[in-house]
Amino acid sequence: MVPEKALSSGDIHVWVLDVTAPWYDALADSGLASDSERRRALGMTNAEMARALLARRAALRQVMCRYLELAPDDVDVVTAPGGKPVLLPTKEAPALSFSIGHSGDRFGVAVGAAPTVGFDIERFRPVPRADAIAERWFASAEARSLDGLEGAELERAFMRVWTAKEALAKRHGAGLRLMMRGDVEELDTSSEEEAGRLKWVTPGDDYLAAIASSHEIEAVTIVVPEDGAWLE
Repeated sequence: MVPEKALSSGDIHVWVLDVTAPWYDALADSGLASDSERRRALGMTNAEMARALLARRAALRQVMCRYLELAPDDVDVVTAPGGKPVLLPTKEAPALSFSIGHSGDRFGVAVGAAPTVGFDIERFRPVPRADAIAERWFASAEARSLDGLEGAELERAFMRVWTAKEALAKRHGAGLRLMMRGDVEELDTSSEEEAGRLKWVTPGDDYLAAIASSHEIEAVTIVVPEDGAWLE
């Protein structure tokens, strides 16, 4: 399932999981969520969203245990002050970073050996007022890149910039608060792409994903489990 060679600082593995699969849904009952994650789920008024949270955290631990050579329930994930889930470092485990994202029927985990990684996945869909959103949240050059586009072409171009900015914000650890305060330098998609620290992948016809790393990205491997055998 995972390439045998160890991750170098330029390697990124992107796991893309189908949340509609029975084996994925069963992860919510695996008991792999932490006490704080279970308390958070119990505090949700929407039972479906609570179950989705438990499944995502269990799936994350199942992915990361393969790189850390730990049992899934020994993968210690905590929430950093900026809201980003991170691994608690240990002397025994390799230094790895990850970032997660979910959209539509897909949950994604990007894993890298660089100090920080950011990841976003989006399902292509109509974006009402894409031009107006871009004018408010994108840098001037990014907004201009949408000029003259319409329909599906506009939506795909918009999503390319949006996923990139989400991934860069997650790499930073502050999420979309960076975009809200207009931090153009931290979210400069053009310079990060030129430096090789930002790349896009298409993990399915209806999805686009962006990966941002603190190191130059040399190779991206997409891992798409076809069934639940990878959990054994």
